[in-house]
Amino acid sequence: MSGNILADTSLLVNFFNGVEIANKVMEGQHIWVSCITEIELLSYSNLSEDEEKLIQSFLDKCSIVELSPAIRKVAIDIRKTQNLKVPDSIIAATSEHIGFPLVTMDSDFEKLPDIDLILLEY
Repeated sequence: MSGNILADTSLLVNFFNGVEIANKVMEGQHIWVSCITEIELLSYSNLSEDEEKLIQSFLDKCSIVELSPAIRKVAIDIRKTQNLKVPDSIIAATSEHIGFPLVTMDSDFEKLPDIDLILLEY
């Protein structure tokens, strides 16, 4: 697999924790990240300074997708119809908006019928 993917928070947390399948799926990909995932990753309260630098260095190589009016509208629709958590609704809407598959290790996204989803299990 080669191209563009939207990596969600669960995938990146597992990547930083050394889970091999998370690393393998991102090889050769251009990684897109929702600004929500960026916030979630960098706001962990127990994050050391070195961990924060590592995460920031990784994110600097990714394309960060900001929260546009179009993404907000889709996220609202997803939240209303699928009862997904707000951050997950925004991440799913981001995937739909940019047209790249959402790669996740979070099965909550399975309830979304219209999303291009790659659900990894380990």
